[in-house]
Amino acid sequence: MSSSGGNLSHDRRGWFANFEPRGTYLPPRRIYCTEDMPFMLEHRLAKLAALFAFLMLVIGGTVNATGSSLACEWSVTCKGSLLPHMSGGVLFEHGHRMWGWVVGLLQIALTVLLLKRRRDVRRLPWITLVMVLAQGTLGMLTVKYQLPWFISTAHLLLGMGYVGVLVYVAYLTRPMMGPLPEEANRHQARVAELGASRRWIGLALAVLVVQIFLGALVRHFEATLACLDMPACSLGDYWPTGFEHRLHMVHRGFGVLTALVTIVAGVQLARRARSWPRLRLLAILAPLVACAQVTLGILTVLSLREVPVAVGHFAGATALWGLWIGMWIMTGSGRRAMAGGDGAAVVP
Repeated sequence: MSSSGGNLSHDRRGWFANFEPRGTYLPPRRIYCTEDMPFMLEHRLAKLAALFAFLMLVIGGTVNATGSSLACEWSVTCKGSLLPHMSGGVLFEHGHRMWGWVVGLLQIALTVLLLKRRRDVRRLPWITLVMVLAQGTLGMLTVKYQLPWFISTAHLLLGMGYVGVLVYVAYLTRPMMGPLPEEANRHQARVAELGASRRWIGLALAVLVVQIFLGALVRHFEATLACLDMPACSLGDYWPTGFEHRLHMVHRGFGVLTALVTIVAGVQLARRARSWPRLRLLAILAPLVACAQVTLGILTVLSLREVPVAVGHFAGATALWGLWIGMWIMTGSGRRAMAGGDGAAVVP
């Protein structure tokens, strides 16, 4: 099409490109247009799958907190039916399974969509599909073999990893706005502004993974209420005898360390990310979530593991994981896939 002010061409995906007013040359631009919103479908589906995977983890925490892990047999059915009477432990255990079915269907749709429309992310569709299938298999094996610690812990950690990869997919598939060189230079300048602060994100992630692992062991070995005093385990004893008691105290101590690292890392990032509003917001949220997490951990013991409090404690850990993994991805190489495109913009 043409106009009196210049020539305007666009490709079949609706990306406007190469606008050249007469007598003036402008670098090629790719601007996302509202008429092509369907090409954001894979981005929106990835975000929806990440949200549902996050909620699946929270529901799984409810299963454990209510003691419903073995309320159903290990197969896909429960009490001999795909749709049993949903009450008591069956409501939580089979409800968790049914939510997992929805996550699986979302993942299948996302895999097909990415393979069909996004040649720049060919590996991730298969990686995420394998992860969700492995997650379901580990869930079945956890019940079949009566909750062995290594399978149940692997089930939890794989679920956390799956959420992280989905966040990465959502990041890669979001649309690019403006000229690619300008976008690349802006990202590079922001990363340079952070300096060595990105190392704090890696440290916070590493410490958090260890704390989540310890929490999974505490949950599996029923050590949540092994120590009922604060801050000592009982009667001023900080290192009592017994595996469960010591595991509980290690989890407590490492939780304080995790909170301190999170606060320092968040402050460091917030100070250096003044020109990066979204990153700064996440950096401010992380210490707040960590403080809430410590508070909920204390309340879990003092309330003798009230279900809402225990589930909130687990949800806080999952939310903190999502915050840090999002910040790690944002501050990386900056690879951002073009919506509906044949390739991706790569920022050095």
